[in-house]
Amino acid sequence: MIIELFGPPGSGKTTFAHALAKRLCEDGYHAEVARSYQPAERAGTLDFGVFLFVARIVSATLSTMKLVLFPPNGIEDLSRPLLMVRAIPPKSALWRARIWQQLLKMSSVWDQAKLTEDIVIFDEGYVQAIGSLASLNGAAGKAALATALNNVPVADITIRVVVPRPIVATRLRRRMEREPPAERLFEADFDVNMGSFGIFKKISELLSVSGREFISVGISNEPTTMKSIQDVERKIVAQMIESGGGSPNVTSAFAVDSTN
Repeated sequence: MIIELFGPPGSGKTTFAHALAKRLCEDGYHAEVARSYQPAERAGTLDFGVFLFVARIVSATLSTMKLVLFPPNGIEDLSRPLLMVRAIPPKSALWRARIWQQLLKMSSVWDQAKLTEDIVIFDEGYVQAIGSLASLNGAAGKAALATALNNVPVADITIRVVVPRPIVATRLRRRMEREPPAERLFEADFDVNMGSFGIFKKISELLSVSGREFISVGISNEPTTMKSIQDVERKIVAQMIESGGGSPNVTSAFAVDSTN
């Protein structure tokens, strides 16, 4: 089973994904988080940002070359990310290369996840990628978003993370304070990230109009987060039972990690 989350940067998707996976594992199900790119943070008073920046580029280049030369699932692994970036191209050439590399790795992990009986949670899947492309493009309308949504794989369960704007703004500012200066070249700026609220609202509307089901969860505080985790777990278990796979699975041969 594949689960994907979407929502503005700083809304807590990664935190929620790990909390959900932990809860499912405690109840006997095998759940893994397919991790997205995570920005580096300062380790102390010394700023090793330049070294982290170079290491990130080298690691990303090597891993991307491996996927390009030896795509696990053939040409489809290469064509889908390329078509997505061409459909909604980011303004910056750096960002076009960066998000294509992220999509390339995510697509490969997604196709691996389809072959396992485990629960694989993407804190940033295809819906999130479309939102990110639109944010970095700055001019993508509903037509472009609808076309993109219709041309990407669909998760078994899609979750929209909803958090008030002031909370997200505070989180993003704290994240920027912790990042080495060189690392910020990989990150969209504050205004672009906050502008994604409108884009993800449009995406939610398009999903609803198309009849594609998704779950909205609030995670602004601990009680709300715990209730959301319980609600999502019930949905997951019910869907697994309906598909004939409701028994807990305590073994796994699938490791997911799409980091650089």
